[in-house]
Amino acid sequence: MSVTCPACAAADETVAVRKALLDSDRPLDPATRQLLSMPSEPGGTTGGAIVAFVLGGLFGLLGLHALFFGDGGGSSDVAYQAGYRYGSLIVAAILLGIGLTVHFDHRSRRSDTADEWPRTYEQWQQLHRTWRESWLCRRCRVAFLPAGSVRPEFAASAAIPVAQFLQWTVTIARQDHRPGAPSTTD
Repeated sequence: MSVTCPACAAADETVAVRKALLDSDRPLDPATRQLLSMPSEPGGTTGGAIVAFVLGGLFGLLGLHALFFGDGGGSSDVAYQAGYRYGSLIVAAILLGIGLTVHFDHRSRRSDTADEWPRTYEQWQQLHRTWRESWLCRRCRVAFLPAGSVRPEFAASAAIPVAQFLQWTVTIARQDHRPGAPSTTD
């Protein structure tokens, strides 16, 4: 599909935003990459938090096993026996605390960058649909939506500077999400 840029009217430097982010032959600079990246799903958890939760759970199970079935490590030293019985539970509590901290930090950063929208998964899907249809002109460093990309009657958008891309996609998605707006299907 050949799409022309509304700013320079050329089609040779236009590419879908999602493809531009994955293009290893012509990678985008880190600042542009961050501006064009899709916000994470609301309520989603980062990989680091998931790893901390899983490891915390495993250490918790190990600690419960040592607490109920352990012999104290075979030592008569009271401190060693306490460490043997409760050490894994302490490590589990620390890992769960780290996981919760990472999770809440991720959620607060996501809500700061997305202006509190989307709040629900359905709103995020609408935003994702708009983001998926967005195009980038590498020459002009602008983003745009071709005619009919969001829905059949949708007119082509004007060229939007990359710095305003996230706010612009949220605005377009919010317009499509309001009650009475025509729905799009995949």
